[in-house]
Amino acid sequence: MVRTLLLAALWVIAASAQAQVYKCIDPGGKTTYSQSPCPANSRSGAIARTVPDAPAGAPPAGESAAGKAAKASGPKTAADLEQDFRKRRKDQEEAQKKDAEKAADARVRDENCRNARQQVVTLESGVPQMRVDEQGNRTIPDQSQIEREKAFARKAVEQWCK
Repeated sequence: MVRTLLLAALWVIAASAQAQVYKCIDPGGKTTYSQSPCPANSRSGAIARTVPDAPAGAPPAGESAAGKAAKASGPKTAADLEQDFRKRRKDQEEAQKKDAEKAADARVRDENCRNARQQVVTLESGVPQMRVDEQGNRTIPDQSQIEREKAFARKAVEQWCK
């Protein structure tokens, strides 16, 4: 019981800890701050400072969580800033790479669309188109072959010209 009262008393005293700071101004106008009273030849004023209580739910001192919380709330180190910079630069490079890939895909799509439309126009013009077979012989396709090629060209237009 005595132990419990003693611990409670120490806790109350520690919670209301204060530090006395003295502001001293010497005859020359120079201001200094100290923990001891000012000399007799200077003007003085006491500054009372209370030590703030620990925030509710704060982990005990000495645990790694306390260090992490202090680091998160404090200024970043040069290594942290460098790491953040490198991450931003990597993200920018990845975004630029994706944009370049999208632009290249768009160019390919436009080229294929143009070619497919040109093929449809050529086939629908009614002018006979000469073909060369594997043996090098020249032939003119019959109407069924032309219709199959037109259907194929129209599907290519649908595919590439969205």
